[in-house]
Formats: sequence, structure tokens, C-alpha cells
Amino acid sequence: MLTTIREKAQGWIAWVIVILISVPFALWGINEYFDAEKKVVVAEINGNELILQDFHQQLQRQRNALRQRFDGKIDNKIFETLAFKQRVLNEMITQRLVTADIRKQNYQISDQQLASFLRSNPSFQENGSFSPELYAQAVRSNGLSPSAFENQIRMGNIIGQIREGFTRSVINNDAELDDLLRLQQEKRNFRSVSLAGKSFIDKININEADIKQFYDLNKKQYMTPDEVRVEYITLSLADVAEQIQPDEEALRTYYQENKDRYTQPELRKAQHILLAVASDASDEEIKRIEKLASDLAKQAREGKDFAEMAKKYSIDSLSSKYGGDLGYFEKGVMDAAFDEKVFSMQKGEISGPVRSLFGIHIIKLNDIRPETGKSFDEVREQISKEYALREASQRYGQMAEELQNIVYEQPTTLQPAADALGLKIVTTGWFSRAGGQGIAEKRPFVDSAFSEDVLFEGLNSEVVETSADTLVALRLLEHREPKQMQLADVSDEIKQTLLKQRSKELIAKEVDKLIKELHSGKTTLAQIAETEGLKLSNYEEVARSGNASLSAVLLREVFRSPVSAAGKDNAAGSAQLENGDYAIFSVTKVLPGNPQDVPENIRDKIRLIIQQRQGGDLFSDYERGLYESADIVIHTDKL
Repeated sequence: MLTTIREKAQGWIAWVIVILISVPFALWGINEYFDAEKKVVVAEINGNELILQDFHQQLQRQRNALRQRFDGKIDNKIFETLAFKQRVLNEMITQRLVTADIRKQNYQISDQQLASFLRSNPSFQENGSFSPELYAQAVRSNGLSPSAFENQIRMGNIIGQIREGFTRSVINNDAELDDLLRLQQEKRNFRSVSLAGKSFIDKININEADIKQFYDLNKKQYMTPDEVRVEYITLSLADVAEQIQPDEEALRTYYQENKDRYTQPELRKAQHILLAVASDASDEEIKRIEKLASDLAKQAREGKDFAEMAKKYSIDSLSSKYGGDLGYFEKGVMDAAFDEKVFSMQKGEISGPVRSLFGIHIIKLNDIRPETGKSFDEVREQISKEYALREASQRYGQMAEELQNIVYEQPTTLQPAADALGLKIVTTGWFSRAGGQGIAEKRPFVDSAFSEDVLFEGLNSEVVETSADTLVALRLLEHREPKQMQLADVSDEIKQTLLKQRSKELIAKEVDKLIKELHSGKTTLAQIAETEGLKLSNYEEVARSGNASLSAVLLREVFRSPVSAAGKDNAAGSAQLENGDYAIFSVTKVLPGNPQDVPENIRDKIRLIIQQRQGGDLFSDYERGLYESADIVIHTDKL
């Protein structure tokens, strides 16, 4: 099956549909504190060991990613749970199984394809052009050598092709598409009233006895924060780069080694018509298709519209709708036979039949953009920066590895690491788990300071990345343990807590009572609005996408709700809104969507979404199959 997918995914456009696999930050090796030679194995995958060092690196990468995703607002206790660690480990195991299968199947990305991807990737571009500085920064931020980073990208491209192959293998189902569009285009009529949470606060009386009782029952909530002072050492790329002084010969050598980075290769723009050839086609059938191709080429040379013929005859669904247009591409991107022919043609020329892995082509060459480049003198300043960054990155990596090793091999002091690497030991002021000033504003730094090893075992922290290209290790100097806060100091806070708590209980109870009365037919929303002095709002033909004035929470519940009987609110529902208020609503009418009203271009986009979703499911099945058929041993006690 994968062989077929590989053949499908090697097309003109498919190869650039890339889903990069996760690239773990390299924190260069973890030795056990008291036995540097001991290797700890956390899992065995078909006889291959997954060691604790690699697992810790991946854990750190996942922590950093989640902190960034949630802007630091995440409970760090999650990272210490066995469930989190097992999830990360299973992802690593699956990734290694996929990588092994890829190598077994001999999937490859050529150097030319890799170079084209790097040049065209927006992540590595500045003002629309490839930026070696951005590329070097990406390499450094992942803690890898350029070759290792490029190998990761190759693997990501291949996995992207496999995913694309699964997606292409999905058969379009218009009935499923219509069902989805019918739901997506559905509209609803409903009415609602809102109960403000603040209005219930006035009904609540909180006395001193209530406050004291809550305080006595929840004393642990009212403790001063524990605080620490630590000492730390910092290794940064910027400091290392200051030591780099490149000479002229080194710069010229670097220019020659990387000349392709300063040169835009020749690009060609072509259209094509692709005719299908079955894998088991007879010689007679192949000759028939070649004759058809020759006839089409002849018609095109005589002036017939090439684009119209491509729309009519070409089986390449991605390009045929655009008249067979393939856009601009460089040598090495297309199939070898196609590539050889198109780069031997003259502008405006129309080829005869060209046989490739995909069928038989007729090619029209529309434009040629010649190779362009810059001389050494033109890019000397740029090269000087790149060279310094490259050399600094190598030294930085070596120093980082040494820092990691020393900190872990001598876990009760930072002095040996500081002496070996010429780093200064710096002392912080007091700060809590919420952070502090200066470097204590950095979440990874604070989390390390309050980690179990540092806070309770008196050991050095892990080497952590506090910002791009900056590594820090720290150890505890002093620890102030939490102390009980006095009732007088927290009385106002407790009162507000009780008011919010009791108002929520009151409003929830009231909403529940009203919903029961509505369901029984005892009352209606209009009667509730009149009795309680509330505004009854009516909404007509509201789409799922809603509008800025409607709560997303309310809208979600409205589209989940059944419809009330005519003139009644017997299927009423409720929703607690983002601001704490409650809405009670009743759906009065459902207006089904009409799939035929959806423009074809929107249908195509949604069809692609369905394909990608189902293709993703197939890829997950492929991963699951590899996992279930593998011989896996997990040492949970080592996590």
C-alpha cells in the first residue's frame, strides 16, 4: 500500500505539501547524577533502545511548546504526571517506528528538492527571499547541526508525502459533503432572556462568622508564597559570537561552499496535458495513447488553445482546472523524464509525447527565468555574519554539551561548570512561583528553581533554555517556606470569594427552577421576562457562525437544542455565558441548509477538508498498525 502511496505522492505539487515532524530541542545528553557511565533505558522498540536522555529532551520540548501555546498560564504540575510522560513517550515511540518504516521503504528527498523547499519556505525568508540568517537561527534554536537539521526536514517532507498519499487515496463522497454542508448552512430562530449574576449578589449577606468559617476550613489557601534565592550561570550564543573573528580566506571558502544560497537557479514555467497509462498497458495501448498525444501536440502547434485541451484531456486534477499550468519550477523538482525534456526546450515550444512515471505528457514551455546570482564582494558583509553565526553555533553546541555534562556529573555545585566555560555565577533576589524581576520573569527559569531536585534535594537544575540561544543552570541558595496569613489580611478577599460562590449557586438554582417550569408548560419565556422585568430577545435566521453580538457559548447550545412546540418553550435550554451571566433560550424553528446554494469553489475547499480529515485518520491507522505490530517494552519506573 505504501508503495502505491509513494508513487502518488511524488507528483509536481504533492511533494511540497509538507508537514514537518516535531524537532526536539537538543540539550545534549543527560548523565545520571552519581554514575555518568550508566545508561538508563526507558523503552525498547523492536530491540532498539530509547534512552532517558532523549526522553528528557523531548519532555522539555513539549513543556516549552505548551507554555508558549498557553502564554505561560498552565499548571506546571501537569508536566510531572505519569499520564503526560506516557503520552510524550508514546509519541516518541510512534515517531521512531514511522522513521524506521520510511527507511525500510527507501523513501527519499533529493538534494535539489531539499534546496528548493528551503528557499521557498516562508520561515526562512525575509522580504520574499531566502535568508541564511533566519535559516541559521532555526538550526540553532533546535540545537542541531545543519546536516542533522536538514535530515529532519527531509524526514518531514517524506512524512508529508505519505500523509498526502493517504489523503489522495480518499474517495470523494458527495453525499457526505452535502450532509456536512446542510448542517453547516443550517440557520435557527430562537428567543432568550438573560439573568445577570450581579443581580443575585445583592440578595446575599456575608457576615464575619461566614468569613471565619471559610478561613478555618480553607487555611491552606491563605499561605504566603514560598520564595527562593538562587545562583545561576548563563551560556548564550551572543556571548560566543563575540569571540568569532573570521579571516578573508575563511570567508571566501564559505562563499564557494554555499554559493547556491546566493544564486537563484534557472526557473521554467510550463503547462502540460497528462494522459493516463495503466501499469499493465499493452504495447498496442501505449502506442494508441502516444498517437493521441502526438495529435494533441500537433493541434496545439497549429493554434488550438492548449489550456482548453488540458481541461478536456489531462488527468492531472490539480493543474487541469488551470489549463495545465504548473507555474515556475527549478530543475530537479519534476519527474526525471519530464524534467529532462522541459529543460531542453525553447520558450514557446510544444513537445511531443513524453513518458514519465505518471503517464504520457505533452508539454508547452511558456517562460524561462535565467539563473541570477551575486558575487563575493556583493555579499561579503552578509557572509561575514553567516560565517560568524555558523562558527558560533558550533562552539555554542560544544560548550552547551560540556555545560550539560558538568552540571549533571557534579550536581551539588555550579563552580566547576563556571570555571571550565568561563561563565560568571550570578545571584538573584527573592522570588516566588509566580516569578520575580530580571531573569526570574522567565517561566522556564522559575519552574526550574521550584523543581523537586532543586528545592528539596539541593541539586543543580536541568540546563534549560530561557530564551532563544540562551541556556541557564541554577541551584538553590535559600528557601522561605510558606506561612499562614492572618484572617484580618484576607477577610476582604474571602468575602468576595463567598459572594461569587453563593451568587453562582443562587442563579444556578433559579435557572434550574425556571427550566423545569418551562418544560412542564407552566410558564413561557415571555411570562418570565414580564414577571422578572427582563428583556425578551428574538433572533431570526441565525447561522452557526453567529455574529459579534451573540455569545459563542450561547450559540453552541442553541445549535445543540431540540425545537420547542409552537407557542411553547417546552424544549428550553440554558447556557452560562463568558461573563458569569445565564441565558435561558428556546429554539422556535430550524431552517435546514441547502447544499446546492454553496458555490462550487467553497464546495471544493470543504471537500478538501473532508479528504484531509479522512486522510489524517488513515495515517493515524497506519501509525497505530506500526505500534501494535511492534515489539515494545516500556520501563514505566524510569519515567
